[in-house]
Amino acid sequence: MKVSIVAAVAQNGIIGINNSLPWHLPEDLAFFKQTTLGRPVLMGRKTYESINRPLPGRLNVVLSSNTHWKPAPAKDGTPRSVITHPATLPEGNSTQIATATSLPDALKWLSSFEQVFLIGGSHLYQQALEQNLVDELILTEIHQSFEGDARFPQWNRELFREVERIANTATPERAWGFDFVKYAKVDN
Repeated sequence: MKVSIVAAVAQNGIIGINNSLPWHLPEDLAFFKQTTLGRPVLMGRKTYESINRPLPGRLNVVLSSNTHWKPAPAKDGTPRSVITHPATLPEGNSTQIATATSLPDALKWLSSFEQVFLIGGSHLYQQALEQNLVDELILTEIHQSFEGDARFPQWNRELFREVERIANTATPERAWGFDFVKYAKVDN
């Protein structure tokens, strides 16, 4: 199983403010959807709550140390069902919510999938990088600094090599550019 981090990161390392994105970048949202659709996404509880719904067409795995955590009901008030470990998992493209209490347990549980995407927040990214669990980083590198309270963790760039970069220049509507960049773990 390949473990991939997906994140949009400002020039100064900021990834969020008040549990939301500090920028409006539709191209990044479309890239994120295209990249993760049909695959499991793994996120911390705060990241899930900032989205406030399961991402469609993906198995949404939420990490929470609270074994009794439940997602908020749907807009119409319908409770959201949650798969709890060790139930049988659906296909990766099924819009479902599952919970796990630790990153290693979640990854073990998801090991039958070809690829799993870690989509935030900063604590999850840091834990995965520190534990050497990441095979690939798929970053939107924004060429602008932003104010924020969540940062992407420092990572050892010697452990990864850049394998793809797609440049997106500034436009009249957006004064800053960004790149979609893929880093693959260096084989030892």
